Amino acid sequence: MKLTNIILIILTGFTFIFTSCTEEEPTIVPDVYVNFSINLDLPQYNSLRSIQNSIIEPNRGYDGNGVIIYRYSHEEFIAFDATCPQHINNSVAVTLDEEGTAGTATCPHCKTTYSFFNFGQADNGYPLKRYQTTFQGSFVQVSN
Repeated sequence: MKLTNIILIILTGFTFIFTSCTEEEPTIVPDVYVNFSINLDLPQYNSLRSIQNSIIEPNRGYDGNGVIIYRYSHEEFIAFDATCPQHINNSVAVTLDEEGTAGTATCPHCKTTYSFFNFGQADNGYPLKRYQTTFQGSFVQVSN
């Protein structure tokens, strides 16, 4: 057996070992169909003209708890399901802190706080479920 074949076999083995051991983040909030857009020119979305502000688009996402849209930067938005993943059987929506200007949300049931700047990470426990966003012109599209 040639040395190049032996090296190829070893590299393939290492690749298999390392890729098979990675853990995927658990899906706590069940998948539901999400596909809508918002127009930033409308008055109800004025707060999203400023970076680090957020709104909740009601009656969307899991159990209709809403979808949070957060302006991460001038050209980037992040969307989260507003359902608290710490106790999915209760299906409670988080509430925006400081009317959406703090960049955080807190669950009224378990008091877990989520940071939008850190991509929905919780101060303790599971992060918020994220949705895909695209931004073009005055429109933000949220989907999964």
